[in-house]
This record gives sequence, structure tokens and C-alpha cells, in this order.
Amino acid sequence: MKVLTKDGREIFVEVNSTLIEYENKPAILAVMRDVTERLRMQKELENAQRLATIGELAASIGHDLRNPLTGISGAVYYLKMKLAGKMDAKIREMFEIIENDVKYANRIVNDLLDFSREIKLKPSKMSISKIVNEVLSETKIPTNVKVINAAEEAHVAILDECKMKRVFHNIVRNAIQAMPKGGTLKITSKKSRGLIKISFQDTGVGIPKKHLDKIFTPLFTTKAKGVGLGLSICKRIVEAHGGRITVQSKVGEGTCFTVILPVEPKKVEGGEESWMKSRGYSLSMMMPAYVES
Repeated sequence: MKVLTKDGREIFVEVNSTLIEYENKPAILAVMRDVTERLRMQKELENAQRLATIGELAASIGHDLRNPLTGISGAVYYLKMKLAGKMDAKIREMFEIIENDVKYANRIVNDLLDFSREIKLKPSKMSISKIVNEVLSETKIPTNVKVINAAEEAHVAILDECKMKRVFHNIVRNAIQAMPKGGTLKITSKKSRGLIKISFQDTGVGIPKKHLDKIFTPLFTTKAKGVGLGLSICKRIVEAHGGRITVQSKVGEGTCFTVILPVEPKKVEGGEESWMKSRGYSLSMMMPAYVES
């Protein structure tokens, strides 16, 4: 049962009672035990077991899908070489659709495989602004979307460039998708007390309050396309760096994702295993029994 403590906290208690005699009258002796922490750990274990099952399935599906996608890409390349100079606008358009869809499917496969593996880092000293610039140069930005990169060149952190680019790519892509009628995406960075905060503020449609608590949950998505692993993997990458990621949003006004990273992580080698151990977890609780490289 749930009870309210004197300091206003809600806790769960287990109650055991027995019939006794008190001052020559029958009475009930009740003993309450706080089981809040036990229930929390039990819920975490159940979630970990569920994620491990999902991880095994993700690894299997990911590897099974990669081979046919490689075959499709090879076939398209061959046909384009054979038909070079003979293609009209419609044929070129069809090839472009196939190639874009293969890229999208490959992104899902990468998400599935990454979700099933431990995240290991190869950290180096990197400028946040440089990473943001590279992400923006690799992203197709609609003409009706204005992007302002105000990240400071001097803000440098020890991080895995490739994996952090993936985090930024995901956030930027989500921001663009949230502004179908156009808008502004402003990227800023601030440094304070050994931390760098990188904020991505868009003027898009916003995220309903009921979805905010679930947004980093694996397989949660409100999109017609996608499997809902992108932000979950982003969260794991950021936490593997010893940082955290937060989101604030208001429907009709926009969303702000903030990535908070330590300038110099305590464990320079980085990685998900070291981060989880520092919090009393074991990676074996979260990952499948086998891991394919």
C-alpha cells in the first residue's frame, strides 16, 4: 500500500498484522515495512530483462536485413552503370527513391544493431562547434528552415566524435521534421563548472506533455516511420560519456533538447560499462546474453 510520510514523500509499505491482547482487550498489532526501494529495483530488473529480450531480437533482425539491403544497393549501382546515358528523368527519380529508402532502412538496421551492443567510446579532444558544423553540412536542410549555429568554437570536450555526431544528427533531424511548415533551429553552447551544455531549440510543433516522459524509452515513437530507438540510443551514448540529455517542450511553440557533457570525464576510457558500474548497475542486466561484433 502507498502512504504519505511526514515530510510529504510517498512510499510503498508492506503491512503484517496479528491479533494480540492489549490492556486485557483484543487488539491488532500492525508492522509496516518500507518496500519502496525493493519495488523500484524489481521494476528496474523487469525492464532490464525486457530490454535484453528486445536486444537479442534486434541483433538477429539487424544482421538478417543487412545482407538484402547490400544486394539492393549493388543491383542499383550495376543498373545505373549499364543505363548510363540512357536514363530519362523518371528512371533517375525511381533510382533516387530506391537509394533513399535503402539509406533509411540501413539507418534502422544500424539502430537495431547498436541497441543490442554495449556502447564503447574512443574519446579525443574535440570542439563542439566543429562537430555541429559537420553535422549541419551532412544534413539536408529545407529552404524554409533557418539554422543558427551559435555553439562556441572554444568549447572543447573529451568525447567520441563519431558517436556524438550521431546524437547531434538525430536531434537535428528530429527538429527539422518537427517544422514541416518551416521555422528556426538555434544551436548554442555554454560552459560552466566543468560541464558543457549544448542546446538545440526549434520552433516546431512541440511534443505533448504525455509523451515527454516516454521520449527516451526504447521502441516509443509517434512517427509513422521508424522503430523508436534513435533517442534511446542517443541517451545511452550521452550517459556513456558521463553526461545526460534533457528535453523541454511546449505544443505549438517548440522543443529544446539539451546535451550536458563533462569537459573531462572521470573515466577517460569512457564506455557504457564504466558509466553503469559507477551507478551500481551491471551491463549484463541490460544486454543480451551474447553480443555480436
